[in-house]
Amino acid sequence: MTAFTLLSQVSRVFALFVFCISAVPVSAETVFHRGNIGEPDSLDPHLTTSGYATNIIFDMFIGLTTVDADVNIVPGAAESWTISEDGKTYVFTLREGMAWSDGTPVTASDFEFSFKRMLDPITASRGAPMLYMIENGRPVNAGQMPSDDLAVTAIDERTLEIRLEAPTPFFLELIVHRCFPVPRWVVEEHGREWTRAENIVVNGAFTLEEWVPQTSVKVVRNPSFFAADSVKLDAVVYYTTEDLSAAFNRYRAGELDMVISFPPAQLDWIKENLSDDLRMTQSLGLEYITFNTKKPPFDDPRVRLALSMALDRETLTDRVMRGGEIAAYSLIPEGSRVGYEPAFADYRDLSQAERKARAKALLAEAGYGPENPLSFSFRYNTQEVLRRVAAAAAAMWQRDLDVEVSLLNSDLNVLNADLRNGDYEVARYQWFGEHRDPSTFLYLLESDAVGDNHSKYSNPEFDRLMQQAYASADIPERMRLMQAAERIIMDEAPIAPLNYYVSKRLVKPYVSGLENNVRGINLGRYVSVERP
Repeated sequence: MTAFTLLSQVSRVFALFVFCISAVPVSAETVFHRGNIGEPDSLDPHLTTSGYATNIIFDMFIGLTTVDADVNIVPGAAESWTISEDGKTYVFTLREGMAWSDGTPVTASDFEFSFKRMLDPITASRGAPMLYMIENGRPVNAGQMPSDDLAVTAIDERTLEIRLEAPTPFFLELIVHRCFPVPRWVVEEHGREWTRAENIVVNGAFTLEEWVPQTSVKVVRNPSFFAADSVKLDAVVYYTTEDLSAAFNRYRAGELDMVISFPPAQLDWIKENLSDDLRMTQSLGLEYITFNTKKPPFDDPRVRLALSMALDRETLTDRVMRGGEIAAYSLIPEGSRVGYEPAFADYRDLSQAERKARAKALLAEAGYGPENPLSFSFRYNTQEVLRRVAAAAAAMWQRDLDVEVSLLNSDLNVLNADLRNGDYEVARYQWFGEHRDPSTFLYLLESDAVGDNHSKYSNPEFDRLMQQAYASADIPERMRLMQAAERIIMDEAPIAPLNYYVSKRLVKPYVSGLENNVRGINLGRYVSVERP
């Protein structure tokens, strides 16, 4: 055999080997592409209360408790827990062998640190007041006690004790995402930059790979997650989709597997052409108008009540929103009313003409009318349906009350910051329940809820009733106290409820494990994607 022949045979064998290797199918990365409305304001679980940030955080962290695909409360980082007979002491047993994404064991001390960090005034957590039911939570957060006095204690590596001021029936639901654990050693090393992709350490199903500002956030499967074998996705990409028309077009083009809202004008077309993709579910969400009660004339309840009363909510829901929304005359959506009778606005049963007459009379009492028209700016975040709602509300006020309204829009994070800082007069906003108890909506008006009480409302009697409700172990008594508190809000109108939300999503038929539920929470660990 010549050298040439031998070389030729070797070449043919090598070519055949390369062909065989290339013919072996390579598993493509399984990625779930989902819309997410707004740009995250933070990926630090202790520094945000916004749903569009929490959607991502849910995939990266897991608390003591968590939820299944149907949002039932199930064990999370804790495999079990006990509750004392008086309902005030919880003892959690953490899962054995749990690890952070860098391989460090997850311990009860991590949770002790995280609860104390969230309530430490230095952290400036907007969600801290939600945890005031923990013993010493309020004085710790006010800087009147050291963080070590917070009644959260790691008994040993796997045992965490939390003592409450009073029985709190929604505590296990609240700590599903208040508060997630964070890695102490990473936070202390990197400070506010600990959530950057190159620094972050997580204990959830996914970890951060990339954050492209105003565009997308990509999280990838965390092999150290205790239930990693059950996670079917390799990655989830969250896209900032404030422009609903653009998001809808991307969905139709196949670029997105899910969008969490769409232009209302497209609903009829969607029902006819994409009925298998459409998901519409009543949710624990309230859309409302907030008045800055620290700025005249909105420190006058007559002005606030007049503007609230003049809004034709049914026209807004049926002709402007057009997505099945329900006009709201209470702060409390249906899903949070078990055992609770709302304190409805006393004008609910009046005709629109009667409401208009009463509203004009209230404004006149406050010194406003055709000779001295009320004038203010109305803020909303940039989104097509919200622009239409803002324009319709302004038109109702101008037509029926002779007021002058200027509309100002901005992106959601700018609006959030201005509301927190009190840099506005009137604005529309929304809140999605942290749990199913009515207090999750009444919380918005507590004077201590500095991060979410955008109206800057403060009423000692309202606060007193809410504190009594939190302290009571008698469920009917709790409900009576909260109803009395809501009555004050409906009479003084620091916020004006507009409608209860309907979750309106488009989800590709090849996506499974994404269940409709009142909380609108869909964790990536339960989702699978099988594109045709």
